[in-house]
Amino acid sequence: MSSAAAVLLCVLGMVGRSSNHARTVELLDVRPAIVSANAEAFTDRTNGKIYILTSTAVFRDAQRGQLLALKKLASIYVHEEWHLRHGADERAAYEAQLTALAMLGTGPGTALYQGVVHAMLQVQKQEDARKRKTPQDMLVARTFDPPLP
Repeated sequence: MSSAAAVLLCVLGMVGRSSNHARTVELLDVRPAIVSANAEAFTDRTNGKIYILTSTAVFRDAQRGQLLALKKLASIYVHEEWHLRHGADERAAYEAQLTALAMLGTGPGTALYQGVVHAMLQVQKQEDARKRKTPQDMLVARTFDPPLP
């Protein structure tokens, strides 16, 4: 089994980043409470760091040398790197991730690629629902709530 640091260096190499990029990445064993239960990594733009969770199945599989897991982790790195450089736009970050997967030889038609497309569509659906629910909409909804007995 590879060390977590070795996995990170492999991932960086897969996406053409030097080992210098490792200084912008922190490997975490424990998921912070504020991070989504589905997240495998996240970014903190205030400190310019990408956090990769080593307790996830994809990271453990990457440590065992599973190529698809390494490719997925590399694409996750690209996704988070996009956020670090450009902001919160999830669709664009997922598009960068999909491009990375295609460049790694895991493009459309593969289960991994389709899984990322599915995740992107789910996140887009959630974002669209949040956008539709403005504070004004919530105020109107409350106005028409029936009185409690």
